[in-house]
Amino acid sequence: MAVRVREIHPAVVHAPIALLPLAIAADVLGRITHRRSLREAGRHLMPIAAVGAAAAALTGLIAQHEVQADGRARDMLITHRNVNLTVVGLATALAAWRWRRRTASPGYLALGLAGVGLLGYSAFLGTKMVYAHGVGVDAAGGIRPHERSVPDHGNAAAVRTAAGDMLRGLTHAAVDRVQRVTLHRDAVRSLKSGAADLTQAGTGAPATRRALD
Repeated sequence: MAVRVREIHPAVVHAPIALLPLAIAADVLGRITHRRSLREAGRHLMPIAAVGAAAAALTGLIAQHEVQADGRARDMLITHRNVNLTVVGLATALAAWRWRRRTASPGYLALGLAGVGLLGYSAFLGTKMVYAHGVGVDAAGGIRPHERSVPDHGNAAAVRTAAGDMLRGLTHAAVDRVQRVTLHRDAVRSLKSGAADLTQAGTGAPATRRALD
């Protein structure tokens, strides 16, 4: 199945979302514990996070021309794009700053935390565009009707529903795994049985010829 360009953006956004907070967290812990390994982890992770942010922003710029967004969704898309570009610039500056220093300064950490906040807000906007407005999604009835009203029942109900869905998902995954293992075992047994039959037939042929002689 061919991958469309607009589908690349949601796949690569996980890199900066994971790496930027991780880089800042490593530096914060390194500063608290005075562990060099944590400081070095933060120093090397920030440039990677900046590259990931740039890749996410670039694919996002491409995707915005392939999706349909009107009204409120259009406003969210513009804000999402602008915030992403700001995060790219900030992450690039932080990477250059951090690479020249062995220890993260308080100012660096403050800007890094601000970048994490901006990134979280941008991710929230992206989520709302997809799940609330269907931006970039072909309508396919992908949400069960009885699940649409769950958020209106409060956070506790949403948590219970999410926990139930997670349990059902794990159950389905376990059942699928057992079925695959069973099919694999049956296939192996069938192959072994076939090989044994061939071997028996091969050893029985000379005996049959000797009996005929």
